[in-house]
Amino acid sequence: MVSEHTEVPDGDVGYENTADPVWAGRALDLYQQRLLQVAAFETDGVVSAQVWGRCPRCGHEIDDQLILTTPVVGNGRGLLAIVTGRGRDKVKIPPMVEAGCGCGRAHPGAPNRPDGSAEAVLGCGVSFYLPTTQPDAPGPCGLRDSS
Repeated sequence: MVSEHTEVPDGDVGYENTADPVWAGRALDLYQQRLLQVAAFETDGVVSAQVWGRCPRCGHEIDDQLILTTPVVGNGRGLLAIVTGRGRDKVKIPPMVEAGCGCGRAHPGAPNRPDGSAEAVLGCGVSFYLPTTQPDAPGPCGLRDSS
């Protein structure tokens, strides 16, 4: 069954490791409706992003913390220079982040975890890119003001 406004399933779907453009399009639609959100930020040279909302494939709630970049000690710079910001290049937040389903559920057909346990990996297996900028504010039912 598919939800009317989000076009994502309302039940469990089988696991599939996929980055199909269909899911990327649905992720972008959910993002524009603010049903899937991104907050990207930089702290002490570490660039992170938080992605939360509905998964475009399985419809479950996701809430993932992603570390995008981290400073590397070396190249003639000491730890003190990196921590204090001296000698460090300006860190930029990327325009897009890659996210995936982190719904916390084991979907049918999911492979076992790589640690050798008999537990299945969590999430439906989908991955997609989202912009790190805020979308335009949606109107009623997610429609955009085109003026």
